[in-house]
Amino acid sequence: MFKSSLKITLRNLHREKMYAVINISGLAIAIACCLILGLYLRDELTYDHHNTKRDKIFRVVNEFSMHDGVDSFAVTSVSLGPLLAKDDPEIETYVRFQPPRGDVLFRNDDKTYYWNDIYYADKNVFDVFSHEIIYGDPETALVDQTSIAVSESFARKYFGDKNPIGETIHSEDSTYRITLVFADLPENCHLRYSALISFAKVDLPEAVPRERVLFLVGIYTYLVVPDDYDTGAFSEVSDAFFEKHMSKMPQAENTTWRCWLQPLTYTHFQNEVGYDLPNSNRFYIYGFAAVAFFILMVACINYMNLATARATRRAKEVGMRKILGANRVRLVCQFLVESVFFSLISLLLGLVLVEVALSLTPLNSLLGKTLALNFNHGLDLFGWMLVFALGVGLLAGIYPALYLSAILPLPALVGGIQAGKGNIRLRQILVLIQFVITVGVIACTLLMALQMRYVAQKSLGFKKESRLIIPLQGADLIEKLPTIRKELQNRSDILGISTSQSLGFVGGDTGNNVLRVENSSGVMEETGLKWMQIGDDFLDVMGMEIAAGRDFSKKLLTDIGDTFIVNEAFVKKMGWSDPLGKRIDTGRVIGVVKDFHFASLHSPIEPFVLMRITLDTKNLPNNRRAEVKQFFILNISGEDIPGTLSFLENIFAEFDPKHPFTFTFVDDSLNKLYLSENRLMKLTGFFSAICIFISCLGLFGLAAFTTEKRTKEIGIRKVLGASTVQIIIMLSRGILLIVLGGAVIASFLSYYAMDEWLTGFAYHTDIDLWVFLLSAAVAAIVAFGTVALQSFKTAQSNPVNALRYE
Repeated sequence: MFKSSLKITLRNLHREKMYAVINISGLAIAIACCLILGLYLRDELTYDHHNTKRDKIFRVVNEFSMHDGVDSFAVTSVSLGPLLAKDDPEIETYVRFQPPRGDVLFRNDDKTYYWNDIYYADKNVFDVFSHEIIYGDPETALVDQTSIAVSESFARKYFGDKNPIGETIHSEDSTYRITLVFADLPENCHLRYSALISFAKVDLPEAVPRERVLFLVGIYTYLVVPDDYDTGAFSEVSDAFFEKHMSKMPQAENTTWRCWLQPLTYTHFQNEVGYDLPNSNRFYIYGFAAVAFFILMVACINYMNLATARATRRAKEVGMRKILGANRVRLVCQFLVESVFFSLISLLLGLVLVEVALSLTPLNSLLGKTLALNFNHGLDLFGWMLVFALGVGLLAGIYPALYLSAILPLPALVGGIQAGKGNIRLRQILVLIQFVITVGVIACTLLMALQMRYVAQKSLGFKKESRLIIPLQGADLIEKLPTIRKELQNRSDILGISTSQSLGFVGGDTGNNVLRVENSSGVMEETGLKWMQIGDDFLDVMGMEIAAGRDFSKKLLTDIGDTFIVNEAFVKKMGWSDPLGKRIDTGRVIGVVKDFHFASLHSPIEPFVLMRITLDTKNLPNNRRAEVKQFFILNISGEDIPGTLSFLENIFAEFDPKHPFTFTFVDDSLNKLYLSENRLMKLTGFFSAICIFISCLGLFGLAAFTTEKRTKEIGIRKVLGASTVQIIIMLSRGILLIVLGGAVIASFLSYYAMDEWLTGFAYHTDIDLWVFLLSAAVAAIVAFGTVALQSFKTAQSNPVNALRYE
């Protein structure tokens, strides 16, 4: 039966080539999109799955509650892991990672590179987290303070393909011996590193009580627990820990604390905690899954519509086969074989399209991943693709198979059949669904673009154009800043110079602390605040405006001590009517700066404090001089940026020959805050274009069939005086009404979807009616153009030929 069904399928495919091309093209494009999005979703949903103990590993999250709010942090105290493991015998072990303080420079002979993913880690890290070991012994790799375990890429940078075990490599302040080489961690790993240094180098000395630093956070802590561990009861462990170790400490006077556990495999998606590693957003996962589903649905609808529209053509075939003894089950199988055959051909073509898209287009950069079809690790992926293609074939073909197999033989053979109202109505509903999807994705793309334009144009409270950030590494260079300033001040293309201790003003980490602040009643109270240390002229260089008081001044001796500038949000929070002179800790407020966005527009402006840089490099111990860091902030003219950068490179080569010259622009740093949103917008636009194209393929096929069936009617109308335009409008009227109905439904659905997306921004654009009108107009123009293109030839033909049409 299968062989005969396949022969009939091939015969029909050869006889109706346009029908075959439309169906295979639509299904192939849809399958290719689904495969690409499937690879993306598979990569996202298998984060950290390479770890064999992944179900037993949990990251500890800190939560501090004060009278003015709750703050959660992905980082903990250096003491938390050891003390938790000591108090709770069910905890098998712990691993701590201390993140890097900016980029770390490593040198070997004449090879010098910066790395931003170097961590200190406990010696049992290779027992807890899975690594493919290339050289060395993981049991002893991080026992010694001078040992370092490096990735394969790190080792090749400095030593090529040779075994580097035993070789030495130099950082700013230490020399390390390579004791282990591990394979590069997979991209879908939330904590990726190129090298690990023994945590013993930064751990607390034995003589220091661990409880003393429990309120100081900065370490990622992971716990390993038994398979049957009750994570729901961990809150009791946390409460008992706070009562035993922290409740009697001075910091606990107005602060409560608890910790909770994040499963390792969920960490990539839980982005509600501060100081976290880059992670994903479940909204985007759901969005990409929905896009894949919608594109596939549009292609399947095309198949259903064209298959049922062709019912009148295949009526005699069905009638003859029934008279010759074929039952309905056999006919259903025949039509399902046909749809599955189309789907399998589309799968093969889709695989080609995937390879082309991933290799020759910037799709991987848009997705932020390196995706590829990889069949080297077994037939699992290919097997899933075959199952997927089979499912698509059955989904697209089941209704046409049931409909066609129900045709009665006698009417089919005597006079053929006419499409029933139910069949026509179903096709209209299916086309309606297509355009609900199409108009919806167009509207969502437009609204995303408007929000990204709003983000780009919104005033941030400072100037971002032509502002340059240059990292300054090491106390030796920082001490040369006055001399470097003099060199730069002679340049007409350098308009302003300042420094900053951190990059909190462009979304980087800010200081978080609890200080005693004078409230509106004059009483000092514990208050959590965010802060950043800045140098002279910072407000002027960044174009920030003073709302009250003044800026820091190096000419005033009073500014050498504790003086503060606060933002308007801080004044509002404290309820100050006159903020100048108010006390913060041991200092006083000298100025109020107008609110500025030191985080992305996802977050509202929070109270913020600016203070002068207090780093005293002269008194730094030698082992810390190399690791300290500041940032040069320059306002440049922008007239000859390459020339300015070349001059700066030469200056820093003279003053700091040990470090390569690096820089970033403020606006580039800010753009990185919205990288995922920009990617989502571009991808949604790309896939909306594909939705439109697949819908147009189906409309083209339906228009061709409808025009052919109404050829005589068109001829009669032309004889009676109808123009070509009138005939095209007549043939297009029904489609335009369906598009209008789809636009109304899509507008409501996309409004609620985008309203939910925009709530992720504390500051966002409004959703205007014109967006939905424009989306509907685009869909209507495309639909009308598709139908008109197919109808034009018939509408212009000689009516005599049409009336002779058989």
